[in-house]
Amino acid sequence: MTNRSLKNLLSMAGLLAVMTMLPVEQVLAQAQSSAKRDAAPRKPAVTKPARPAAAAPRKKAAAAAPGRQSSARPAARVRTTIPAHGRAASKATQVPAARATQVSMRQRPDTPRSAEAPGDLVVRSTAVLVASQATGQSLFSRNDDKVRSIASITKVMTAMVVLDYNQPMDELVTITEEDIDATRRLGSRLAAGTTLTRGEMLRLSLMSSENRATAALARTSPGGTREFIAQMNIKAQALGMHNSRFEDSTGLHSGNVSTAQDLVRLVTAGMRYPTIREFSTTSGVLVDTPGNRAAHVQFNNSNQLVASPEWEIGLSKTGFIREAGRCLVMQTRINGEDMVIVLLDSDGRFSRIGDANRIRRWVESGFSLRLI
Repeated sequence: MTNRSLKNLLSMAGLLAVMTMLPVEQVLAQAQSSAKRDAAPRKPAVTKPARPAAAAPRKKAAAAAPGRQSSARPAARVRTTIPAHGRAASKATQVPAARATQVSMRQRPDTPRSAEAPGDLVVRSTAVLVASQATGQSLFSRNDDKVRSIASITKVMTAMVVLDYNQPMDELVTITEEDIDATRRLGSRLAAGTTLTRGEMLRLSLMSSENRATAALARTSPGGTREFIAQMNIKAQALGMHNSRFEDSTGLHSGNVSTAQDLVRLVTAGMRYPTIREFSTTSGVLVDTPGNRAAHVQFNNSNQLVASPEWEIGLSKTGFIREAGRCLVMQTRINGEDMVIVLLDSDGRFSRIGDANRIRRWVESGFSLRLI
């Protein structure tokens, strides 16, 4: 402060002291303080930047988003990890990718997708058995010892008993009311009064799973239907099928039960009958049906794989009732090896066919052949 300014300050203080009747020292101190505030440089005013126009809609959107807390209550702190990208990302923020835990495919049929890696096999049937026909050794199994309803797989046993009776295959057999199923009331293209040879009836039984033709075969056998079923059970025991039982010749009775292990024995025994091999693998046939509503009827195999050039099938039979699910047994040659495939209680309409194709690819991968 200069001398001139000091003099002016003293003069003003004296004047104020006289006017306010205050001590000169007190007025002088207040004047000095005021002069220092006026002399100090002032900081420039900070202008708050304007909020972008898009912020308002964002705030509204955030408030309307589901799961957000209202503005009346402060939101809880949530710690989040944002994964880094690029080579320059910090290692601390990089999260390693999750790796799937390998699960035994013999216990988890939860996906229809087949694995490409050798040794992995995914199937959707509840009970499965893939066995070498030559040695009987199991290549793949699941629930193969569980007793289950087998539906029309029964017809393979029926065919063996029919052939064991050695009745003439050219003898005429007529469908009657007795052969029409009264329990499930399933349809058929063989009306009562249709007459075919025993051989034609047997072909339709094995190829198209014709229930009325099968019932007629049992009814016209020596001793009739009841004796025929008794012979089926005797045959099962003779083949070592000790967990199997038959209540009727068609498989419509849910009491017809077996295991995948027993059915391998059934298929192996059926392969000794050339007629069963031929009739069960016929892809289709046009049949003259005297006494039927239609003079000619086209029948096709219930297993579409017999017509596939990718398959070499020696024996085939499908089956389905609600209690059994969709079933399939086959003798086939894959990679030069004879095998028996049993699929019981598949969970979808086409799953048994899909399972068979997955098994063939699995065998072709070479893994299963190491087990033989």
